[in-house]
Order: sequence, then structure tokens, then C-alpha cells
Amino acid sequence: MISCSCHLSNKDHALTTTHSITAASKHNLRLYTKQTEYNVDLIEIVEGSGTSILDDVKKIYKEEFSEVLKEYNEGKRADRKIKDYLKYVSDNKKNDVAAEVILQIGDMEFWKDKSIEQWKAMTPLLKEQLEVFKATVPEFKVASAVMHLDEKSPHMQVIGVPIATGYQRGMKKQVAKTKVFNKERLEEIQDILHDHAEGLIKNHPEIFGDEKLKPKEKGRNNDMSKEFYIRCKQQQYEKLQAQVDELEVQRDSLIEEQKAVMVETDKVVAEAIDKVADTEMKKEFMRYAMLEKPKTALGRIVSGAFRQFKKWWERYKKPEVKESTLEKLERIKKDIAGKEKERAEAKKKTLDFER
Repeated sequence: MISCSCHLSNKDHALTTTHSITAASKHNLRLYTKQTEYNVDLIEIVEGSGTSILDDVKKIYKEEFSEVLKEYNEGKRADRKIKDYLKYVSDNKKNDVAAEVILQIGDMEFWKDKSIEQWKAMTPLLKEQLEVFKATVPEFKVASAVMHLDEKSPHMQVIGVPIATGYQRGMKKQVAKTKVFNKERLEEIQDILHDHAEGLIKNHPEIFGDEKLKPKEKGRNNDMSKEFYIRCKQQQYEKLQAQVDELEVQRDSLIEEQKAVMVETDKVVAEAIDKVADTEMKKEFMRYAMLEKPKTALGRIVSGAFRQFKKWWERYKKPEVKESTLEKLERIKKDIAGKEKERAEAKKKTLDFER
């Protein structure tokens, strides 16, 4: 029996923030630096730019919410206005910013022995499933749809924005995953896709042979499979790995900053030590210079040189310095006297004017 599944992202795999969309974009479009587990040649961009799913989602937000956002902001204080609705939804985390749906017919057990030609033949069939899904849920605006033929089974990963209208509070139109995909609606979607898949299986014996479609289990809004669980865990691992990579980059940056700080600190410490050493050297030199009866050869050299220097200073340099200092003092006195005279004359003129 062949399974038909329509999985809706939920809980840990929900697209709650713009960051989670970026992570999904990396996975769905195979935007990895190192291609090890996946093969970018075995994917097909069915809808969207194929370069950034976040940009595709931003485009839908602009098309769907610009007018209602403008209407909502009219007359409101600046601090009550919503400048960027996508950022607003991503930051408050009350609603998912988008939703992901995975369309698939047949699990990995069915597909493990099939040829690559049979796998590729699933692309137009899942495109039909996508069109049926879009017609069933017109409130779900598709931003990206990517066909994957490089995993355990052929499937299509679809990311879009679920939108509801008629709100009395806030914006009249809002992103609303839980309102669009409630339990009853999910069961309806599953039933319609199940019926369509049944026709596809019947009409394509070159792919499915004489296999029959597995009946939908009661009380379930999708057919959960081990493969889907593994795929979700893989995506969760990839998100965690991306976070680890980012933390490693931050760690390396901090290590470089620490090294730079240590180099600068060592430089400052070395300069401070040199200054202290120079100060101590001068003190020691003066201690030797002032000795009257030095006992060591070094003391006698320093003391003798200092006495010779002092004689030269007293005879030649000191008079010159004294004369220069006296001249400076005399100029300062003259400047002060001149300013006092100016103030006295200005005061006299003021008194004469008042009389």
C-alpha cells in the first residue's frame, strides 16, 4: 500500500521567525557551503526566486499587507505604529511568520528500489498535487515550492503565508496559521489530496505498478511517517549546526579581540615598567652623585662627573638661566602694569560719562 502525505510544519519545526525561514531556505534550496548529503542538481525550483525564500516571503508580505498596514497606522501615535509587519510578527512570536507543507506520495520503502527516471516522473505529479492544494487553500499564498529528488524519496517542500481576514482588533488582514489550518480544514485538505493521489496512482502504472493507495486513518490530519520524522530531525540538526557555526565564528572573533587586548596590555605594562625603571635609575644616579666619599669605582665616577657638571653649571649656565628668568618676570610685570593702566583709564572714562 502506498501512503499519501501532506505534512504541516509544527512545534519545533514551525516557521516562527525570519531566522527559521532563513534556515529553511538554506535546506530547501541547498545553499550549503559544502554539499555532502544533498545534490543541488536533483532539485527543481517550482515556485519562488530560488535564491532566498525569506525574500520571497517578504514579497508576499508587501503585496498582502501594505495597504491594511497603512490603514491600521493612520491616526496612531508613533510608538503604536507597526513599521514592518513581518518583523513585528517575528519578534512577538504569537503567530508563525509562515508555514511549510511537504507533499509526498510513497514513503522511502516504496522508493528505495525505483529508478531515477521514475523519481523524476514524480515532478509533474507533485506539481499537480500543489495546484490542488492551492485551489483548496487559496488563503495560503505560496512563496516557494521546491522539488527534492536527492533524499530518501521524491517530495515537494512548500513555504507560504497563511492569511485570514475579518479581524475586529488590529489589522483587518493578518497572518494566521492556526486559523487557516485548523483541525477540520486539515482533514478536508488531506481528503482532497488523498483522492487526487488515488487518481494519479491509478493513471501511472509505469511508476506505481498495481499498488493501491493506503486508506487515510480516521482522526488524523496527515499521514505521519518514519521518513517524515527523520527529515524533520535532520532539518532540526541543520538548524542547530548553523547556530553552532555562528557561535564558532563569534568565538573566533572574541579570541582575536582577546589577543589584540593582550598585546596592547603587554605594551602598556612594558612602557610602565620602563618608566618605573627609568625613575629608579635616576634616583640611583643621584644617590651616587651626592656621595661625598664614594667607596666604589662607579660611585667615584658618577660623583666626580656630577661635581664637574655642577661647577660648569654654577659658572656658565646658572647665570644665564637666572638672567633669562628675571627678564621673563620683568616682562610679566610690565604686562600687568599696562593692563592695570588700561582698566584705570576705562574706569575714568566711564565716570566722566556718567557726570
